[in-house]
Amino acid sequence: MVDTQTKYGPTDNVDFRGNIAPNFLDEYWVGLKPLQLGDPILWAYLGDGITGVTPKYTDKKKTAAYQDGGGNEQTTVTGVTESYDITGDRSIGGMAQDLIASLKSKVGSQREMWFRKNHYIQNNDNSLTLATTESGLSTMSDIDDGGGTADDNGSFKATATYLQAQDSKTDLAGLNEVLTQTPCQNSGILGVPLRQPQEDGTIKTYEPVAAASASLDGDVANSRPATLKELQGRLGMTAVAAMQSVGSSIPDPSVTQSNDGSNPPADSTGTTGDTKTDPKQ
Repeated sequence: MVDTQTKYGPTDNVDFRGNIAPNFLDEYWVGLKPLQLGDPILWAYLGDGITGVTPKYTDKKKTAAYQDGGGNEQTTVTGVTESYDITGDRSIGGMAQDLIASLKSKVGSQREMWFRKNHYIQNNDNSLTLATTESGLSTMSDIDDGGGTADDNGSFKATATYLQAQDSKTDLAGLNEVLTQTPCQNSGILGVPLRQPQEDGTIKTYEPVAAASASLDGDVANSRPATLKELQGRLGMTAVAAMQSVGSSIPDPSVTQSNDGSNPPADSTGTTGDTKTDPKQ
């Protein structure tokens, strides 16, 4: 409804400012198409190794001069192609990157994946709220799977182009449904809660879940002292460890050595070194 009652004075402040958010608060996902009718779309978070995601809108235009336009040309946009240029460092084992990279030799419909962008805002208490979301079936093109100079990381690049107008949601029910399909990742990464408005007027708070560690990072709760052989193996000293195990002349640093480099013999009591004789005996 148009407000026709409000009157503004000559110096009233009407600079209605918004929230300038950093780009990392936008979360991107790629989804595998179902194998069979009724199967779900399978989403993978596209974040590991990604340094930038840039939207690009390419207009299809028609230009014409009409009799009632004084001979001046007019431009009409007849179509829009929406795409996202994805760039970053190649993360081998990063599931979303691996899925995109697996399409590089494919053609036609085999290049198709679902693409989703979830846009979050950060509140004054640092909590996050999902504000808008968009998704649609897309084609992955211009895939760059590694490569570059010897002293740099392998590069990663792809372009996701929507095949039809993307489906945008801003309604509360739609946003809450999206969060069950593609959960907020920055909540765990930043260690801040997600606060999401509900249809009944309440606001639900979801506490952060710790970000998943990479598979080979380990868990400090599952740890123990290393053995000598384990450390040698990690250092590439497997030959040294093998020679020590068969009693070669290579010294074992876990055994005390005498000055001449030989192992002191053990007596019947298990002690090593010189044995003193009682002069009374």
